[in-house]
Amino acid sequence: MLQIVGKISVATTLVFFGLAAPTMAQSYNNLALTPPMGWNSWNVFHENINEKQIHQIADAMVSSGLKDAGYIYLNLDDNWMAKHRDANGKLTHDPDRFSSGMKALGDYIHSKGLKFGIYGDRGTRTCHHYNNSDQFPGSESGSNGREELDAKTFASWGVDYLKYDNCESNPSTQEKDYTAMSKALLNSGRDIVFSICMWEYKEWMPKIANLWRTTFDIGPAWISTSWYRGVYQIIDDNNKYWQNAKPGNWNDPDMLEVGNNGLSYEEQKSQMTMWSIMAAPIMISSDVRNMSNEVKELYLNKEMIAINQDSLGVQGHRISDVDGKQVWTKPLRSGDIAVALLNNNSSTQTVECTFADLGVEGEVEVYDAWQKKNLGARTSVSAELPAHGSALLRLIIKPIPRKPFKGKAFAIPGKIEMEDFDINGVGRGNTTYNENDSEDHGATEGGSSYRPGTGVDIYKKATGYIVGYNQAGEWLEYSVKVAKTGTYIMYASVASANSTSSFKLSIDGEDITEEIAVPQASSGENNFDDYNEVEVTVNLTEGEHVLRWTVTGDWMDIDYIKFCTEGQCEITSAIRQATPAAVQNITAPHLHKKGNALFVEKSGMLFDLTGHRIK
Repeated sequence: MLQIVGKISVATTLVFFGLAAPTMAQSYNNLALTPPMGWNSWNVFHENINEKQIHQIADAMVSSGLKDAGYIYLNLDDNWMAKHRDANGKLTHDPDRFSSGMKALGDYIHSKGLKFGIYGDRGTRTCHHYNNSDQFPGSESGSNGREELDAKTFASWGVDYLKYDNCESNPSTQEKDYTAMSKALLNSGRDIVFSICMWEYKEWMPKIANLWRTTFDIGPAWISTSWYRGVYQIIDDNNKYWQNAKPGNWNDPDMLEVGNNGLSYEEQKSQMTMWSIMAAPIMISSDVRNMSNEVKELYLNKEMIAINQDSLGVQGHRISDVDGKQVWTKPLRSGDIAVALLNNNSSTQTVECTFADLGVEGEVEVYDAWQKKNLGARTSVSAELPAHGSALLRLIIKPIPRKPFKGKAFAIPGKIEMEDFDINGVGRGNTTYNENDSEDHGATEGGSSYRPGTGVDIYKKATGYIVGYNQAGEWLEYSVKVAKTGTYIMYASVASANSTSSFKLSIDGEDITEEIAVPQASSGENNFDDYNEVEVTVNLTEGEHVLRWTVTGDWMDIDYIKFCTEGQCEITSAIRQATPAAVQNITAPHLHKKGNALFVEKSGMLFDLTGHRIK
């Protein structure tokens, strides 16, 4: 049972991970904008598939409610094909087990409101034919060198999804071979989701596919000592790549083992929990004609599915692991936060999560997906979880609009004092700053009382307040009102003792500058009082907008930003033409983006914007 750990009565605020809510992204083919859900034949039937069986599976997916819940792909895995191709060199069905052919099978699947998935291989033979060469001598089941022909054949059968394997193939031509099939599918005349099954992630995969396997094959164990990977081993490996996921591009930790022998009930529930929080494709691979009610309830849990299918498209990741007691989080399109608690121990353990550690201050409503109930308002939770057990929660963040600090938006042309960033709200689009460290460095400089409670480092100088101690990944936002569409000159008053400091500006999520280098102080080893104005030309559109200032390089301070039109600018100090940032020291912290995620690189290591290292 989940229990309240602590409870306080303060205003709820959210400073969430530094992730701006992205718009719906497009993949290379604009398909699979949420993780694909469906059924695959391999884990349950392996090579032993036939037409009658697949018809029955399609019927069961409809009658059981799986289709209506979102499980729409019915995917045949290996061994649907004949050993030899037809007289025209085309792949064809096994005549005994699929006597009606693939086109007829696809038509039956489509008649049930489902989508038709099929299996192929980039090599000479598919994995089953290769691993059983004595049964399939001279097999032509692979697509190597025949990608265009096979893609058009798949399209003619009405295929909607291709899983493309990696057996009997040249390791040196992986990218070339997968790219060939990717292009062939685009030219096939039909929308076909492309799933790479190469058993590991490579950086070129998101450019050519909708999903890719991040690990070797899954098997029916939590921790495997056999040739396959256990469920937890795959969870751990898949977490490494969380920042690469986005709508249309998904890390694939392989099929479900839920409903098969080998896992305890709690382990099966935990696989559902973790595939949900990781925004993983959910492919059932059990005999859904004979589901237990217990397993069916796991598959059909609405909240679990909603978290997995959330359109924001961010993969949840692990933010805490204390002796196997883990906390995972995933931001949602609504501004809510999904939280998974996982016990990777062989005995019952209590797993705790304090919401302030997630950037959530004050009470929020908590909904428990597996208990199917609201747990009430709280500031933290504690779950007593059995061995390998889990909890899946939604923190319901009620939106509170942001507000300009001084009551109205900054006028452009005009000057923006950096300490006057917007008052934080709650929910999507209402977070107005990201502060990576909790220490108030401005407290000894007379600035902490100006914006108490934010943690933003404000210093009081002779000329007024400045924002200091800014590091890569931190940002501030300002409501602005642009008087007229046109070209403006932007001046920023900045200081740094480093040669690797930089920043950039964006409007409504779109960059309006490159990364701008901050001039290094002319004297003093730790001189952050040598201010210079850097100048750059920007194009702005009339109306109300949100301006974001983001630190992209090493430590820096900033006093103000001002915008003016040509001939109307008041010059107050030495002006330097802005130059693109060139980070020369590879050990300096620097902001990066992959997929939907921002992260900071420090000394060759990666950290998310909460400061947790990405392992």
